[in-house]
Amino acid sequence: MEPRLALCGNVFRADSAQQALAALHGPVAQWRRQLAAAGYAAPPGYGLYLSAAAAAEIRHDGAQLALLQQAIRAAGVVVWTANAFPVGGFHGARVKERAFLPDWRSDERLQFTRDVAEILARLLPAGSSGSLSTCPLGYGPEARAAEPAWDRLQRAHDFLLDLERRSGVRLILALEPEPDGAFERAGALCAALAQRLYRDLAPPQRRVGLCWDLCHSAVVGETPQELLAAAEMHGIPIGKVQVSAALHAREPGAAPAAERLRALAEDPYFHQARGTRHDGRPCAFADLPALLAAGDVARARIHCHVPLHRRDFGAGLRATDWRAPLRRARQAGIQDFEVETYTLPVLPADFLEREGMVGTMVAEMLACAGALQA
Repeated sequence: MEPRLALCGNVFRADSAQQALAALHGPVAQWRRQLAAAGYAAPPGYGLYLSAAAAAEIRHDGAQLALLQQAIRAAGVVVWTANAFPVGGFHGARVKERAFLPDWRSDERLQFTRDVAEILARLLPAGSSGSLSTCPLGYGPEARAAEPAWDRLQRAHDFLLDLERRSGVRLILALEPEPDGAFERAGALCAALAQRLYRDLAPPQRRVGLCWDLCHSAVVGETPQELLAAAEMHGIPIGKVQVSAALHAREPGAAPAAERLRALAEDPYFHQARGTRHDGRPCAFADLPALLAAGDVARARIHCHVPLHRRDFGAGLRATDWRAPLRRARQAGIQDFEVETYTLPVLPADFLEREGMVGTMVAEMLACAGALQA
């Protein structure tokens, strides 16, 4: 099957239905026009992002849903996936661990997921398929062991099966491993899903699976071969691949790399890091300030989503390779891909194209589409 490629909408604010619609009418439509001018003829995919407040508003108001459908058509994009990871405030002054909250121990997380799934099913024709991504139960190990989290995940799974019976739309709820999340490696997540949710359920009936974020895998050092083998062994569906790149830094504690990294440390997001000390020992840091304070790190892989079409960001900072994992995903038969560089609004200006955020998104989409065709 031909691959599907989307732009993840969490790069835009969507704390209300009005903000979500404004993104479609403004920068998304502009992005679509510039793609068309560059020769990208087919309507591109758009990964819908709605906060919990926006999703509840649209799900329960037919007029708002109609406005969303109109905005999608007017923008010239198609929607088959959604991002249901951040519940809200994703473009606030301080995000960090709040991106995970409330987590799967909360009824609010379950309701948010149901709302987004219901909206996505109404946007898709009967007989089609899609996905929505979510947090890996929570931040830190506590959520991993919490029975209420697994109970709510089971209820979400049952909801998706019921939604499929009602709508004819098959959706995968895709948990996204992240450094320092309850699950940071896909292998552990796949094993846990098989044990906790799927002991007596055949693979064709499984609706909770994996969102493979290439940036996150690069940071924690999980290879495509390891991830794909785990998913196959445990029978876990892969909802989508988020095409993203992390930063690789040589001598991150020394100038000039440290100066660039200190600037990134001031943005709203977590920048977890994994690396190697000068004596060869591995090391891990919850955020950039801890990495910079360590002083004896030779190399580090940093959770900072950077533009896909660039490889070198100066000062010894380079993008991790996303092309080889993407090729491996296609060889494995994965169909759905989503460009996710939500950091664009806060990255240094020289990380972006001269045309700014929209021009950078165009360049990323063209690079990713070219890699998929290759």
